Amino acid sequence: MAIKDTPRSDLRQLSWGLIVALGAFALLRPVLSIAGAYDDGPLDKPVGPLVLTALIIVVWIVVAVVRRVERPVETLAFAGVAYGVLAILLNLALQPFLDSAEVIAVPGMIATIITNALQGAICGLIALVILRRRSPR
Repeated sequence: MAIKDTPRSDLRQLSWGLIVALGAFALLRPVLSIAGAYDDGPLDKPVGPLVLTALIIVVWIVVAVVRRVERPVETLAFAGVAYGVLAILLNLALQPFLDSAEVIAVPGMIATIITNALQGAICGLIALVILRRRSPR
C-alpha cells in the first residue's frame, strides 16, 4: 500500500522561485503608478493600468506554458498571492516617503491577496488548457 502525499509535500513541489519572480514582475504596475506613468501620455489612466494588467496576465500564462509548469493553477494562484503581499509591503515601505501611499486597512489587504490569487488561478486554468491541448496523448 502506497503512502499518499500530504498537501504539505505537494506545496513543496511547486517552483517557489518562479512564483516569487512572477509576483515581483507584477510589481511593474504599481511601480509605474508611483512613478507617475499613468498621469499623462500613452499610459494615461485608464489605458495604462489595463494594458499593464493584460501584459502581466499574458506573461504569466506564457511563462507557465513555455516552462511546462506541472501545476499551473496552483503556481499562478500563489504568484497572485506573492504579488498581493509584495504590493502591500511596497505600500507600507513607501508610506513614510509618499503622501499618496495611504494606509490599507486589514480587510483591504485580505481582499487584495484574495483578488490576486483568483486572478492567478484563472491564468493558471488558461495555461492548463493550453498545456493539455499542446501535449501529445
